[in-house]
Formats: sequence, C-alpha cells, structure tokens
Amino acid sequence: MSRAARLAGELEREILADAYSPGERLGTKEELRERFGVAVATVTEALRLLETRGLTEARPGPGGGIFVAGQVKRLTMMHNVLGLDSDAAVYRDCLAVRDALEPLICRDAAHNRRAQDVRVLEAIVARMDERRDDPAGYFSLNWELHRRLAALSQNLPLKAIYGALIDYLETELDHAVYHRFDGAANVAVHRELVVAIAEGSGPRLDAAIAAHAPLPPLD
Repeated sequence: MSRAARLAGELEREILADAYSPGERLGTKEELRERFGVAVATVTEALRLLETRGLTEARPGPGGGIFVAGQVKRLTMMHNVLGLDSDAAVYRDCLAVRDALEPLICRDAAHNRRAQDVRVLEAIVARMDERRDDPAGYFSLNWELHRRLAALSQNLPLKAIYGALIDYLETELDHAVYHRFDGAANVAVHRELVVAIAEGSGPRLDAAIAAHAPLPPLD
C-alpha cells in the first residue's frame, strides 16, 4: 500500500468517525504535510484519492485549503460512482447490492482493525442500543457504523461503491416507514459482528457475517 493511500485512509477514518463536520477545514497541504511528516507529493495524491471519493474539496484564496465535503458533494459523487439517477434509484435494489458487499467489507475490517478502531465500533453499537426504540435514529447510527467498517478496507473500488450506496440509503431515512423492526435483536447482531471483527478471521466472524440480517422492509 502506498504512502498516499495510507494517508488517505487515515484521513478518511477521521472524517467518517465524525472527527470533522461537513465543511470543516482540514488545513492546507503544507499543514497536512507537517502534521503527518510526509512529502508534498504524498499529500497531493492522498487528497486526490479523497476528493474522488467525495470526502474532501479544495478551496482557493485566503482562508482556503482542504475542507471536508458537504452532503451535496457526497451525493454528487454517489451519482457519478453508481451511475444512478436519483429519481430512478430503487432503495431495495441498492440495499441488495450493499448486502452483497457486506461480507467483503467485514472481512477487510477484521483483517485491518486496530485496537482504537474496535473501541470506536463498540461505542457506536452502544449508542445504537440507546436508540433501539427509535428506528430512524437507530439506522442513522447504523450507517455510521458501516461507514466506519468500510474505512478499514484498503480496497479502493469496494469502498467507493459501498460508500456511495450508504450515502443513497441514508438519504431515504427521512421518508422511511419501518416494518417488523426488532431493535434489541438488531443491536445484538451488530454487537456480535463487532466482537467477531475484533477477534479476526475465523469461524466466529463467518457466523457473525451470516447472522448479519438485512434491514427491515422500507416503504
């Protein structure tokens, strides 16, 4: 993995873990170079990778620099990556593709996870448990958890497609009507998934991935 890809991955983890808000300034290229102790060329390539994922944007002029992209920017990238017209995109179809990619994301997460990553995942699941009787709030945290899992992957095409799907699915939350939602059971599935990812590859991870049920129907 190149230094630029590693740097992009580190910044991506911070962004997806809500260390920064949409529109917040990350710094100039020189400030990022000094912070991470890398060459300017490494910073430039890392930022190019982040911009293609719709995560950052450059702003010129006084007070400019590199900023976390807003939701509109991310949605635009979603359309570019998936080739979808928002009027034609079907929630269930996107969800089916997301579910098909989930095992790859989880196995990558189990392979690349660090202790601090596991702590973040556990904290998100704890917050999900607090919102288990509030489906809309619960699934907002659910997307946060899955973005964090995706950030652990080093497969750039997988992350781009998966992230775009998550962005689209999240936009549907405001219009969602959830059926047969069992918050306690759903939390248990995700808690076990995180424990299995923390342990790494093996039978427990395979079982946790298999038990990771799709989301309930949405109208």
